[in-house]
Amino acid sequence: MLVAEDFFSWNARENKAIARLCSALDDVVATGKPSPVECYPESLTNREFVKIAVDLCTRAEVNVAVLGNGTKNALTLVPLRVTTAVRRRPASAGRAFGPLAAAGTVNDVVI
Repeated sequence: MLVAEDFFSWNARENKAIARLCSALDDVVATGKPSPVECYPESLTNREFVKIAVDLCTRAEVNVAVLGNGTKNALTLVPLRVTTAVRRRPASAGRAFGPLAAAGTVNDVVI
């Protein structure tokens, strides 16, 4: 759980936005589902709000994408999943391609 006070700055407008974003980030990380967040306070531009959200995600070290919405003063936080590469063992050449392929060399392929 993120504590908003850990990320506060000297700017009161930004602190209000950070408090709102911290609760939304907790929700995104806990549920694994995207979460729309409306800009508050409204004195921030959409660009400033997205900048604060990206900075917060970086400092909190969460794997979340920030999608800004230019028409509305809002953004969407989307969790990103990173999977490890699966190394598959190649089938023997004789079984996969017939007896003639067994005469050549077989290279490992990582998919």
